[in-house]
Amino acid sequence: MELDDEQREAVESKESMVCIAGPGSGKTRVLTEKARHLFNSGSNILCLTFTRSASKEMASRVTGLPATTIHSFCCGSVGWKEDWGYTGLLYRFLQGGDKPKYDWVLLDECQDVNEMEFDVFLSVIGDKIFVVGDPYQSIYGFQGAMGPKVVNWLEAMGCRKFELHNNYRSCPYIVSRLNSIFKRDLISKGVKDTGLTCILCRTNDDVFYVSRFLKDNLVPHRVRLSAEYSSNREYDVIGENHLRLMTCHCSKGHEFDKVILFGWAPMDDEEEKRVYYVSIARASKKFIETDDLAELIREVAFN
Repeated sequence: MELDDEQREAVESKESMVCIAGPGSGKTRVLTEKARHLFNSGSNILCLTFTRSASKEMASRVTGLPATTIHSFCCGSVGWKEDWGYTGLLYRFLQGGDKPKYDWVLLDECQDVNEMEFDVFLSVIGDKIFVVGDPYQSIYGFQGAMGPKVVNWLEAMGCRKFELHNNYRSCPYIVSRLNSIFKRDLISKGVKDTGLTCILCRTNDDVFYVSRFLKDNLVPHRVRLSAEYSSNREYDVIGENHLRLMTCHCSKGHEFDKVILFGWAPMDDEEEKRVYYVSIARASKKFIETDDLAELIREVAFN
């Protein structure tokens, strides 16, 4: 897989590293290639991910790669009982006996882990670590995520802090918007063409409100909800097309040609600022803000 100079330096480095991956910088590519590089060299490695989709994607790219979620890793060690709950599972793992140790432990989306999940990660380190994430896209503080402070902890442990600046998703205008929020010298290196438009809302209630309006106007769209609202997470309204509707939080990890942020502006709060940043970063070509339903329909029509 072809890598740019920054990505190659991260992959080939022999020291413990926390890799700060800007939006569209190829985080998954770097993590996967780092894992491939170590795995093929015979190192005893473990890749811990925040989501099942990330672990499956890594495992699909490298045959035999030990990539798993923190939840699954703990389940494999201590088993699972329904009355434990997720926190109970982590507690029992951490309170158990000797832990397996790995030459390299790789961790994805470090800013999203909570302190117990981070302790699981720390407990299996045998020698070195490679951690990727983006503290500027930390938006799960309400769930106990460690957020930006995890980078300071990792640096205190002796990790080299290394940043990826090249954005292969968004046009110069979008990247300029991102740099105006957090000055980090991101550079537009390409524009991703998805053929998709997405309407982002701050809450699920707003998603339902907009979906009713689109349905009344016979606009086909696909809704994505958090798990507590839908076991399927996604469903079509009046058939499939190229329009998506979801909350800002649900959009993390997705890419769209055009993003329309409806009915919300960030408050003077650091996490809200990062939610806004994540929303803009989803767009490759155009980002629009509106609280007017008529304008919303016009923008959708111009897709």
